[in-house]
Amino acid sequence: MAHAFKTISAKPTFGTLKSDLNQGDYINRKKGLITFCKGPAYCNKLQKSSSYSNIYSFNTGRYARGLHNCNVLPINKSNLIIGQYTKLNITDICTVSGISPNYQPAPCDADHPCNPCQNPDSISINPTTASKPFYQSYQIDSLGELFGRSQCGELNYTNYMVFYPPTKTI
Repeated sequence: MAHAFKTISAKPTFGTLKSDLNQGDYINRKKGLITFCKGPAYCNKLQKSSSYSNIYSFNTGRYARGLHNCNVLPINKSNLIIGQYTKLNITDICTVSGISPNYQPAPCDADHPCNPCQNPDSISINPTTASKPFYQSYQIDSLGELFGRSQCGELNYTNYMVFYPPTKTI
């Protein structure tokens, strides 16, 4: 009966900013960098290999080199901690369009563009004067760029995450 009252830790859900490297990981990355830099590669892909361990070592070196050169943090974007270190860059993304979700588009012409976000007019939302709920008057992510059009694309917004470290204020 003791297992019924056991608490489940939430720490794995939040994640960590950087994964801890033990000595084995450090050595594997060093070997991988040597294999990556000296291996016969074309377009960052190994041309010929004698074993799976060489392929794994090459890929580890490519990953380590990418982390070093691009200043990318090896973070799982589905962990909650990522929200503290990133911002969304959605400057060219159609987030809200002024047509209702039940709208049936007319044939495309100069007055009715096929893409609902090609309308150059900006959408102003005033919640105090709205007679209908927001979701009945506007469509959120009408092109599916942020949340997709099926369950497979529901994490598309993570592609627009930009590293933005917090600043210290005194």
